Amino acid sequence: MKFKVTLSQKLDQNVPVTCVGWSNTEEVYSISDDSQILSWSVSNNQPTKIAQLDKDLYATDIQFLPRVGTTLGKHGDLILVTSADGKFHIINKTGRIERSVDAHKGAILVGQWGNDGTGLLTGGEDGFIKIWSRSGMLRSTVVSSDNSIYGACWSPDSQSIAYTQGKCVIVKQLAPNTKPLKWKAHEGVVLCLAWSAASDIIVSGGEDCKYRVWDGQGRPMFSSVHHDHHITSISWTPSGDLFAVGSYNTLRLCDYSGWSRSLEKPNTGSIYKMSWSNDGTQLAGACANGHVFFAHVIERHSHYLNYTASLSERKVVTVRNIMDDTVEYLELPERVIQMAMRYDHLVITTPSQCFIYSTSNWNTPFIFDLKDGAVNHLELTEKHFLVIEKKSIGIYNYQGKLTGQPRWPNMRLDYLRAVLFSFSNDTLAVRDVNDQKSIHIIDLSNNRYTNESSVLIQHSAPVIQIALDQQGPSSCRTLAVLDKSRDLYIVQVRTTSRSFSKLGRKIDSFKWNSNINILAAIQDAQLIVWYCPSAAFNSKLLHMCSLQYDSPELGRNPRINDFVGNSVSIRRADGSLISVPISPFPELIHKKIQDNKWSEALDLCRSVNNDMVWACLAVLATQSSSETMDIAEEAFASINNYEKVIYIQYIKTLPSKAEQKAHMALLGGKLEEAESILLHNGMVFQAIYININMHNWTRALDLATKHKTHVDTVLYLREKYLETLGKSENNNKYSSLKESVTIDPEKIKEKITAEENRIRH
Repeated sequence: MKFKVTLSQKLDQNVPVTCVGWSNTEEVYSISDDSQILSWSVSNNQPTKIAQLDKDLYATDIQFLPRVGTTLGKHGDLILVTSADGKFHIINKTGRIERSVDAHKGAILVGQWGNDGTGLLTGGEDGFIKIWSRSGMLRSTVVSSDNSIYGACWSPDSQSIAYTQGKCVIVKQLAPNTKPLKWKAHEGVVLCLAWSAASDIIVSGGEDCKYRVWDGQGRPMFSSVHHDHHITSISWTPSGDLFAVGSYNTLRLCDYSGWSRSLEKPNTGSIYKMSWSNDGTQLAGACANGHVFFAHVIERHSHYLNYTASLSERKVVTVRNIMDDTVEYLELPERVIQMAMRYDHLVITTPSQCFIYSTSNWNTPFIFDLKDGAVNHLELTEKHFLVIEKKSIGIYNYQGKLTGQPRWPNMRLDYLRAVLFSFSNDTLAVRDVNDQKSIHIIDLSNNRYTNESSVLIQHSAPVIQIALDQQGPSSCRTLAVLDKSRDLYIVQVRTTSRSFSKLGRKIDSFKWNSNINILAAIQDAQLIVWYCPSAAFNSKLLHMCSLQYDSPELGRNPRINDFVGNSVSIRRADGSLISVPISPFPELIHKKIQDNKWSEALDLCRSVNNDMVWACLAVLATQSSSETMDIAEEAFASINNYEKVIYIQYIKTLPSKAEQKAHMALLGGKLEEAESILLHNGMVFQAIYININMHNWTRALDLATKHKTHVDTVLYLREKYLETLGKSENNNKYSSLKESVTIDPEKIKEKITAEENRIRH
């Protein structure tokens, strides 16, 4: 991945260009020291004069009002322009000044609209940072400093700001009476600062000729090598996966974790300001020598199995098959915005169309027109793919037919980030915009999409990443959830209880396998692969069904890049990729069980005779709806889990098939399913009793109360249980019922005996 840089013609008299901003994905506005506003066409790099401002107006920054909710509203295209005389100006697209505000003493060095577009901040040479309404009314002066403010930016949630103060960076909450977070960022004065709204990462550049990367709490993530000149500008892509660094005759493209993807040396002089287009594929910059530069991101790659698709030019995609070394050149009529390859298909989007190629036929793609143009996200599954545009979201099959347009409460496509939604063949999961603990689950099997058709899953902590597994029946669809504490959980999305099972803690990144339901994660700088994540109910079995790969070659801060087949691709902190092979046997077992070939799976385990393989088979056998008791018994015996073998032998003695299925589900960690089977077959007492055995006392009492039976039994057994522990009752439900229900131990024992005899006969 690198930049292809082109320079515009120089302005008259070589006056410096001080700032640039994108009007749309095809047009850039610039302001130079001769106070001209020019519009540049990206296609031919030719300028058009928009307006001539006052000769004494020396612009320092320009930014277009963000299109929140994807609409312009009554305000239209508003442009914020700050100047060296201490004023900021709100200008319309024709260059006419709508409002001028005398804001600071001395130059305003930075001006920025809020991420939600409702306000703006300005920072100046006088050391003040002020927040203003969209119309230019002063709301508050949030910072009063002795140092000039060279850089300031909003946090992703617009509830705090980060700004420079000499060699330090400070994060200040806008809420009153909160202590600011301050740290020394550079050995010289900090000149520029940017905070990604998507990835919540801060990048700073300084007079010490370095750029540095920090997380939202100021912890260091990366420090660059020493450059030849001061770092003068920094800019994030809207998606938060890349940022650009500008210096004297230097332009660098960086990964979000800090390492450099490419270095260009254009003849620009100092790069004062840079700005990305909304689609994240183009960068414009203001140059001290009178140029405006345009940089396009090329050599983007997408890999899947033996295929590699590369964007070799703006409109040319090269597909290479490494098996036979054949090469296909796909020429597109317009520049490529998004590109994704999975499941034997390559999907490419341009500003106006979407192209769907099959690996079996590269000559005749399916083509359909896009609704809004720029595509923000592209996600592929085995059966269909998801396209998220500015104002719309659509699900298409691989023939280009629209099959669905899902909706959910608080739907805000402009706030949607790749880590906050996940897409599978039958389910879409999206984290709520307003409540970070809530996840919307949309069933894609029916075509009626309304705000009310989604189901809400509530987690106990703020969620920062979600991912759905890709294979298996929809009834077993599993969602992996990473919360703010870096704890990883899984939850079944098609059940009513939706209880979270913890897989691990201190997780930095994770990814589901694209072919089978195996989960890989980076845990405390080591790779861990869970071959059977559904074994999370039993820590011993989960450990046996996992691979822990701890090697110095992973280095510091590795992250999972991709997980396809039997290989985990890991990106190291220096940007290099390494591939870690995993055992092929769990995948074979999963596939054979999906095809209901249990005898073949058992034969494979007997041949391999490995504890990990036997443990996987044991877990899958107990969680299957097929008749697999004998297989589960042999698998548990092979890993010396004799207590489970004895339990299975007890299950075989049960007279009722329903009871046998319920107890096998219980052995597989599926309490809710076991209870449902028993209730469906009229075995209320057994359903109550398994909850008591699992110490799920509240649920046991709820069942007894609902079905108006064995309430006294539950109260009696609870009393005996507390007596054994030597504790008093602390559950209000039990305390209140004790007064109204008579407990007769002899009658209760007779009732229990009668229930047992009834089941036997």
